[in-house]
Amino acid sequence: MRLQNVVLLAASATALTLSAGAALASGSVTATASASVTILAPVTIQATQGLEFGSVTKPANAAANTVTLDAASNNVTLSGAGDGARAAGTVNAAKFSLIGQAGITYSTSQSLTFAEPGLDRVSVSAPLVGNGAFGVIPASGVQELRFGGAFDVSAATPAQAYTGALSVTVNYN
Repeated sequence: MRLQNVVLLAASATALTLSAGAALASGSVTATASASVTILAPVTIQATQGLEFGSVTKPANAAANTVTLDAASNNVTLSGAGDGARAAGTVNAAKFSLIGQAGITYSTSQSLTFAEPGLDRVSVSAPLVGNGAFGVIPASGVQELRFGGAFDVSAATPAQAYTGALSVTVNYN
């Protein structure tokens, strides 16, 4: 047998082997994985009581007072060197009902603003919960959140009624 014939024979055998392997490798296979989803009702929040500081007499002296409404005790206190005083009027911490599926975790962000200028360093307190632990909706599906706030008042603060808004955003997982 000539060398050229041996090479052609070897090449033909290799081609047959490759095409046989390719024929065995053709086709398809299928696998199936499970899929699942849980649809939850959205968490909702409802304001049930507004934030009311009552009435405060502004300082007559040159110093300022910080007026604070405590969400836990519903008390308004004045601190600082000013000679302002707490006067009459309804005092209430703000209350919100957070409603959702038990066990959902969440966080909040909140802001307090007044439409009229004149109050300085306006702030809202961190939330207090009326039931359960903050950050987890309890088994009842309803959690009360309470908020207080604070602002500074001085002799330069205009004497007038102030109205504003306490905005609470719930970020849930």
